[in-house]
Amino acid sequence: MEAEGEDYSADEILDDRNFGIIYPDNARVKEKLKNRHDREEKIRLEQINKKKSEDEAINKKNLKARRDEEERERRRLEMENAQLNYEKFEESVKNGDGNLNEIFSTILRNTSAYELAFPNYNMKDGWDFRLLTTILERNTSLLTLSLSRKNLEDVEGKKIAEMISKNKKLRRLELEGNFFGPDTATAFADALKKNNTLRYLDLENNNLTNQGKNIEGMKNLFLGLQSNTMLISLNLANNYLTPDVGSQIIDMFRTNKTIINLEIFQNKDFIDRPNDANKKDENSKYISAGLTIYQIEEIKNALKRNYDKYIQMRTDEWKERKRMTNNYQDNVQTQITIEAQKALDDTRKKEKEDIELLYLDNFNENVKAMEEQFNQRVNEYFAETKARLDKKKPKKKKKKK
Repeated sequence: MEAEGEDYSADEILDDRNFGIIYPDNARVKEKLKNRHDREEKIRLEQINKKKSEDEAINKKNLKARRDEEERERRRLEMENAQLNYEKFEESVKNGDGNLNEIFSTILRNTSAYELAFPNYNMKDGWDFRLLTTILERNTSLLTLSLSRKNLEDVEGKKIAEMISKNKKLRRLELEGNFFGPDTATAFADALKKNNTLRYLDLENNNLTNQGKNIEGMKNLFLGLQSNTMLISLNLANNYLTPDVGSQIIDMFRTNKTIINLEIFQNKDFIDRPNDANKKDENSKYISAGLTIYQIEEIKNALKRNYDKYIQMRTDEWKERKRMTNNYQDNVQTQITIEAQKALDDTRKKEKEDIELLYLDNFNENVKAMEEQFNQRVNEYFAETKARLDKKKPKKKKKKK
């Protein structure tokens, strides 16, 4: 009976072989693969969260855009309605028709009117002046008010003065060609101590000194202007000013640093004009019923001093605005630079991670190729060794019968 052939396991073959091979470190590969999986999972979660945050930001932005658009549309309609109402109001004022109480109500409701004048209305004919001044006390948009040539007297003048003592917006007030007297001048003296917005006041062609018989109102006015820090232009032309108020004007300019335009022309015997009749002696000192040339020079110097200060103040304001603008631009540029650097760092970090992932992919491919090569060589060697052993295996002898 022929003996059965011996079977040789792969382990025996491998033990019998005598060759070396670089076998990959499987633990290290597994660790690398685990780290790669963790990174990919982290990136996936980050991308999901980022997409979610971006979607939320887009939705929030769209919602805000819709609300802003609705708000802009609402404001546009309000402005159109206000402009339409104001155009109708201006037309009614210009034509001198319409109910005055309704016009006052329009002024009270309107918040976009910057200038107001009543060219065809006589303020003495049925106007409720108390209502007008009460409305203007609370108005927050009007910048210019013209009540010139409306036959107004001290009663209305004092109400106007009370109004500007409370109004916080008016910049220009034109009251030329009325019949204001010393009482109005005194009322304005008190009002200008409280008002801190009025810049231009026109009182030309009134009767603030009662034709030169009462200068107390003008003295009070210049006394009140000593503490005013906003008015820059005052028109007192054609008001029967007398030389007695010259010293009050000079005293005012000793403390007032803002008035840069003072109009006092067309006041009879107020401005001294040097001529031969004015000369007293060889010293050329001027004497007349008006201001002396020295008072005029002092007033001119004070106006120039205030003007130079005003120009310097505006220049400083311009420089400060420019500095703030430059600082803002620098801050914006710095912020842009920081964000750009951050974006660059993020890009470099992502590129590095991509390179690492690519390297890991190549490494895994190489490991897989090495494993396949190793298995192939093992199988080949196994086959070769089995064949060699089969040749060495002794043949069984046949038994003789």
